[in-house]
Amino acid sequence: MSRPLTTLLAAAAVAAAGLVAAPALAYLLPTSSVLRHLGQKRAALSLETLEVLGTVQTEGATAERLAPSLAAIGPAAARSAPARFVMKVPGRCRLDLGVGILPDAEQPSVSIRDGKLTGRGGLDADPSAIALVRALCTVLGTATPGDDSGNAGAFASALGRRGVALADESLGRFDGRLAYVIGGRTHDAKPLLYVDKDSFQPLRLVAAEGGAMQDVRLLGWGSPTGGDWFPRAVEVMAVQSDQLRLRFTTEKTVANPKLADGQI
Repeated sequence: MSRPLTTLLAAAAVAAAGLVAAPALAYLLPTSSVLRHLGQKRAALSLETLEVLGTVQTEGATAERLAPSLAAIGPAAARSAPARFVMKVPGRCRLDLGVGILPDAEQPSVSIRDGKLTGRGGLDADPSAIALVRALCTVLGTATPGDDSGNAGAFASALGRRGVALADESLGRFDGRLAYVIGGRTHDAKPLLYVDKDSFQPLRLVAAEGGAMQDVRLLGWGSPTGGDWFPRAVEVMAVQSDQLRLRFTTEKTVANPKLADGQI
């Protein structure tokens, strides 16, 4: 004889609750170990420089801010423009728009060099663009090749400058993947770093920029265009409005290119 319906429903509810609670019950690596694995993952790529070509799409205030600088390309350029991201390890990153169309001196840009921000054309005044460059420089441009310690100390310092509380840690989900959440819990309104629990790839960095929290999301690791060097796309969301402000879509990635000083 089959069990009563109420018994079956109760069992299903308990099972569902167990699935929801599973991340909280899973083993939590210490933050130092997570950062060591993250550093080893990046250091194993032996990246000293990186060049990524793609397209930047912008929305809202970001598109309005860039419209004057990109007007020479066309009326829609502020919402979609060819772009280049370059990085030199450690701590130097730059984003340029209008690449291949505008003269180099007229391309809107934002650059981080050893923590110092420079740029032109309105991109250096846009919180979303600055957040993207700072985040990528933090999670991709910190690990030094050949550092057997996994660069855990360097990552701790870089994340501390972004306001991430290293003493707080939990497990959560992002983009369908289980992740270590360093800095607090998923819905906390404070700086957070998400690191994939299995691959130790950085997935997300939430931090303050321009007086508001910016959510930088690294999507699609292992794609044909980025591999393990760079994600398929990087999105910047305004946390308060939960609206997309900027998206970098990767089209080509070159590892260890020769970069002139003026490029970065």
